[in-house]
Amino acid sequence: MGETARPGQTPSNRFGKIGGMSAASALPPGPPLPALVQTALWLGSPTGFLERCARRYGDMFTLRLALGPPVVMVSDPALVERVLTLDAEAASTGEENAILAPLLGERSVLMLDGPEHLRQRRLLLPFFHGERMRRQAGAIAAIVGTSVAGWPRDRPFPLLPRLRAITFEVILRVVFDLAESAELDDLRRSLQRLLRMGSSWMVVPALRRDLGPRSPWGRFVRLKAHVDELLRAQVRRRRAAPEPGDGVIDVLLPEMDDPELVDALVTVLVAGHETTATSLAWCFELLLRRPDLVERLRDDPDGSARLLDAVIRETLRLRPVFRYTSRRLRRPLALGAHTVPAGVAVAASIYLAQRRPDRYDRPEAFRPERFLDAQPGAGAWIPFGGGIRRCLGASFVTFEMAVVIRTVLEHARLRPASPRPERVALHAVTMVPGRGARVRMEP
Repeated sequence: MGETARPGQTPSNRFGKIGGMSAASALPPGPPLPALVQTALWLGSPTGFLERCARRYGDMFTLRLALGPPVVMVSDPALVERVLTLDAEAASTGEENAILAPLLGERSVLMLDGPEHLRQRRLLLPFFHGERMRRQAGAIAAIVGTSVAGWPRDRPFPLLPRLRAITFEVILRVVFDLAESAELDDLRRSLQRLLRMGSSWMVVPALRRDLGPRSPWGRFVRLKAHVDELLRAQVRRRRAAPEPGDGVIDVLLPEMDDPELVDALVTVLVAGHETTATSLAWCFELLLRRPDLVERLRDDPDGSARLLDAVIRETLRLRPVFRYTSRRLRRPLALGAHTVPAGVAVAASIYLAQRRPDRYDRPEAFRPERFLDAQPGAGAWIPFGGGIRRCLGASFVTFEMAVVIRTVLEHARLRPASPRPERVALHAVTMVPGRGARVRMEP
């Protein structure tokens, strides 16, 4: 855990020796602020703090946050690739993701390293690729159409909650193959309540104190237990069914015991709907401010597949859901002029790497056309991470986004509710539109 400097200590030496080396001499420079101050800036200024550090220290700098060991942040594409391709013997991703264990479970694929991680990847990957994925386009479009029919016509409203509801239904109905029932409705309400608790305070371990059923953490713990029990009930029902279904639950039943399967299902539910909904909200927030692109997509839905793909890629570049992806070193690592000791976290800064002026012309501008002309190269477009830890659902996310965007444009004419672009806000570890991507639906 990070800590503020004690009297007589400087911020650069307060971590002592890590992995047998002096952390102060091995780590790149970074802001000389106490860990608690850096943490406050990290949570309160999600992108501004990163940008200021990059201007001051360049492509590699060290942050000291009160959430874990020092973090060496890199944005140079070559260093980014070096971090993303580290194997499990060199660095652990599970240890870095452990902050999410209370929500996702100890046996979530995000908590695992090595052979167990690869085993779960092999089991889950087929659901989010290929023909199985493409067959779901009609079902996804139907869910979107039903949702849009209920959107307000007479007042501005935030898109993000509606998009969360859509992507949640896609996971429940399309991926899990769950039929409507009282239990499903309870699961829907309970998980949505659980995710609404995901504000920034939850990622601070010191605040995880169960002071009874009315305390914030107490409510979270009890609601998470209720969600797990609802999923266990679905698993038991599927195990007892005379004929297997076609959902992810049915195929995983012979491969996992109940606790592992529940953690896998929670991970798919949370990661598969929250991040996709956030990316969609950012896409509409950016796209609707380019009415020329909206009309091109609407006028030629069959011929604009490349343009729609470029819109999605540019959204994920300019407004990635996560600021970085990190690994906890298990042995020293040479990065540029530094040898970073074991025990330190090394992070590929998604946000900074995707805004480099040496890779992108006018990197602050929303210009999907850039992806029609050229590709940015390795290490400069990494919204899904990389290496053996690349997001399992990357293909499904972009596929689902394309279906949702097309269907919304077919069913509704939207415009931004305000001429001012929305700022970046933090929801737990994800970057969301500050006002929820507020829009107004035209007649």
